[in-house]
Amino acid sequence: MTTIIVFGPTGHVGSAVALSAHSFGASKVVLAMRDTSKAIPGLTPDIESSRPYQRVQADLSDPASITSAVSSTGATRAFIYINHATQDHMLSAIQALQAGGITFVVFLSTGSLRGDLHAVDQKDIISWSHAQVELNLQAEFGKENYVPIRPAFFATNSFWWKRMIPTGKVKVFAPDMKVDWITPGDIGRVSASVLLGGAKPGDEEAVWLIGPQKMSLRDGITAIAKAAGKQVVIEEVGPEGGVEVYTENGTPRPVAELLVESFGKLKAVQEAGGDWLPDGEEWEAAVKVVERYTGKPAMTLEEWAEEYKDEFRG
Repeated sequence: MTTIIVFGPTGHVGSAVALSAHSFGASKVVLAMRDTSKAIPGLTPDIESSRPYQRVQADLSDPASITSAVSSTGATRAFIYINHATQDHMLSAIQALQAGGITFVVFLSTGSLRGDLHAVDQKDIISWSHAQVELNLQAEFGKENYVPIRPAFFATNSFWWKRMIPTGKVKVFAPDMKVDWITPGDIGRVSASVLLGGAKPGDEEAVWLIGPQKMSLRDGITAIAKAAGKQVVIEEVGPEGGVEVYTENGTPRPVAELLVESFGKLKAVQEAGGDWLPDGEEWEAAVKVVERYTGKPAMTLEEWAEEYKDEFRG
């Protein structure tokens, strides 16, 4: 009998963890929320009342609430995500999990994080901040008792252009850069599988996740627009235009600038005949990781777009 606790169950990934955890063997799923009255995507009142779910107030910025949530529910395994508001790279939160009785953690990390965690360039804000959390998890739980999930390019990154798609004109920096469009649902289901069953042989260091397609931003946005019944013209913008697109959607400017810098480099690599994504047999093996953990093939962008088309209709 395994009780798990999911932090951030109202998010795209966290909700998928919560919704699928019972199918992977969870006896009870604790939903750790800042506001326990909020709706959880996909979790209808009927589903919530018919399965062992429990809502509990907790905030990853409040260690006392974390320990209380864990100890009061008997949870032993936890799914967490990065909280950028903490000043200690979540060390206090991680220690609070352990104090409450958590023995195993699945952490939603980033696919941009590779190599020695100690050697990540601090200028790479996204990779570096996730690396610090992973180092704290290693220090407190040990490498064998936490698993980072490292997805590549989220399909939900398309929300950067959500308000533009209904207008028919979409501004995109590096529109021909190819990405994998991994869906949050697949990330969440894999996370739930790891949370209940652990990492499979060869994945002990991290579970790397990519979507099943290499598709340019241009083609991806066009496919999403088509699902929403819209036709769009893609307007390529320069670096400053890209920063404006991201900041207008709530991305902090330093992160937006890092995204533009990173995408510019990735585009250049692909134009030179290389790729930041795997290729050949390595690509085929990477695509199958979702199925290895969930029993189902990774969702395509078109399938995801059909599910979320109303989000892009304006």
